[in-house]
Amino acid sequence: MNEHEEKMISVFIAKEKRHRFRYFMDNIKTRPGELDCLNHTRVLNPRYTTWLSGKEDIVQLLRNEGCPENVYIISMEERIDKKTLPLSEAIAQVFEYNWGTIVSCIPGKLAYYHDEDGKRRALLKA
Repeated sequence: MNEHEEKMISVFIAKEKRHRFRYFMDNIKTRPGELDCLNHTRVLNPRYTTWLSGKEDIVQLLRNEGCPENVYIISMEERIDKKTLPLSEAIAQVFEYNWGTIVSCIPGKLAYYHDEDGKRRALLKA
């Protein structure tokens, strides 16, 4: 597990879900099953979750919050999971594949959550 994953779990995942999430995310066989919970919002820490209306320009919103050019993706979609991509490309792929995803911008400080159909989106900020 890298710094983005470790800090994302420590801050943005609800306290009662962290141990399980950490354990299963670190195993190549159980990771996909655990990532399925990203399709739903029950694992997010409400303290750091700001729900978005759906009209925001996500790339601009994250840049305004200090997002660097490259971000790390944690996703149910295997084609983008564990990838580091430029922000605009990452967000485009998140919307294209439409699976539960967290785009980690600044480890444990800034991220973007997108559910499986894109209807529930959130800014994760500590």
